[in-house]
Amino acid sequence: MLSLEERKIALTLARDSISYYLVNLQLLPILAKSWNQESSLEQELGCFVTLHKNGNLRGCIGSIEGYEALYLNIVKNAVNAGFSDPRFPSLREEELHELTLEISVMGKLEQVHKLEDIEVGIHGLIAEQGGRRGLLLPQVPIEQGWDRKEFIQYTCHKAGLSFDAYLDSKTRFYSFTAEVFGEE
Repeated sequence: MLSLEERKIALTLARDSISYYLVNLQLLPILAKSWNQESSLEQELGCFVTLHKNGNLRGCIGSIEGYEALYLNIVKNAVNAGFSDPRFPSLREEELHELTLEISVMGKLEQVHKLEDIEVGIHGLIAEQGGRRGLLLPQVPIEQGWDRKEFIQYTCHKAGLSFDAYLDSKTRFYSFTAEVFGEE
């Protein structure tokens, strides 16, 4: 979906958004665009921005679907990952040089009818039941060394459901692919 140049711009936008927010406590204004109107950055795509500090998760926030241009989602989700992820305290300026950023641009959601169709490392997964919803990105089971069953179980757990909620016919699953790239 995104060219190498668009990926570089996206990562720069994410990092600049975090730095700008630290100083100004507001979102980075986009005064001039270095890309054209046909760019993937202009498409209405969801994305997640993941922050790692010294190889450990430091924040991850995103939007499953895009209701505005991808570049706007990147700006907002980068700030939210750094300052609104309830699992972590807000970023401090001295942490910036220790961060590496990763962006996952979301593909289309598809309902899963057979759990054996889920491919670890290819699909991200959403579990839903009774107003609860949990999402794990495609790279998570690889990073954690999980097999398909563990991936499904932990997605249920992320939704606030029991690990065996996948056995309940009321639990719905949706898969998606994501284009994942990050800072080297």
